[in-house]
Amino acid sequence: MPLLLGAGGAPLARTQSDVQQLRFSLSDSMIGDVNVTDARSAMVVWLKRIEQDLKVNLRYDPNIFESPARMLARLRQGQLDAIAVNILEFRHMMEWLDCDRVTVPVQKNKLQYVLLVRAESGINKLSDLRSRRLMCLDSPPTCIAPAWLSNLLRADSLGETDLFFSSIVKKTKPSQVILPVFFGQTDACLTTNSSFLTMAELNPQVSKKLIPLAISAELVTTLYAFRKGWNDRTRDFVMRALEDLRISAGGRQILNMFQCDRLVVQPGACLKSSLDVVAQWERTGGKVAGL
Repeated sequence: MPLLLGAGGAPLARTQSDVQQLRFSLSDSMIGDVNVTDARSAMVVWLKRIEQDLKVNLRYDPNIFESPARMLARLRQGQLDAIAVNILEFRHMMEWLDCDRVTVPVQKNKLQYVLLVRAESGINKLSDLRSRRLMCLDSPPTCIAPAWLSNLLRADSLGETDLFFSSIVKKTKPSQVILPVFFGQTDACLTTNSSFLTMAELNPQVSKKLIPLAISAELVTTLYAFRKGWNDRTRDFVMRALEDLRISAGGRQILNMFQCDRLVVQPGACLKSSLDVVAQWERTGGKVAGL
C-alpha cells in the first residue's frame, strides 16, 4: 500500500478519528462511450480498495453512476461527501462543494478544443463555415465544446450554432470526426487537440492536410470534489488515493477508461477557464439539461 503524505511530505498517521463514512457518487455523464458494465466493475474494485486501504466505510449507489439531478438533490440534503462530475454539473453544485482544492485528470497533451478544416478548403475564418457540415466529438472531455463553439459564433455575430451550420453530426470516437474532414466527406470537425495530435502521430498526413481554424484555452472538464466542511484529514487520504490510481493495474484500467494518464490535486483556480466558458454560454441562454 502506498505511503500517504501530508503537507511538506510528512506521513499521515491514521487514527481512530479518521475512521468514518464516505458517501461517494459519480455522475453518469462520466461514462461516455465506455461499456457500462466494465466501468461499474472497475469502479467497484477500486472503491473497495479505497475502503480497505483507508479504513473508511464507503457508501455509494449500487449502480455506481447516478444522474446529476439526483446527485445535486443529495448534496443539498447533506447526503454526499465526495463526487465525480463534469464542469457543467460542478458549476451548478459549487454552493455545496469545497472549491479550494479539486482532483483533476492529467493527459500527455493538455485538453484544448480545436475546430479543424482542410488546408485546401478555402475556409479561412469562422464565417466561411456558414451552411457547411460539422462533425463533433461527443465524449466526457468535450462536454463544454458546444458551449465554446456557441461563444465563438456569438462573438463574431454569426448567430445560433444550429442555424449557422447546414448539419451537425456527433460521434463518440475521434477518428469518426477527424477522418471525414481529412477525406473531404465533411467540412469541419470539433474535437480535442490531443485527439488531433494522436491521429497525426499515426498518420503524419493528417497534420499536413488539416489546420485549426480556432483553438480553445487549456481546459479542465471533469473532476473530483468534496462537500464543504467534510473531514479534512480523511479528504487528504482520499485525494492521495486518487493520485495513486496509476500505481495499480486496476487503477490504470480506470484511468484508461476515463481517457486520462493520472489524477492530481490542484487549486480550484485551475477550473477558471472552463467555468468562464460555461458562464459566458449561460449568459446568452445556455442551459444544462437535467439541472
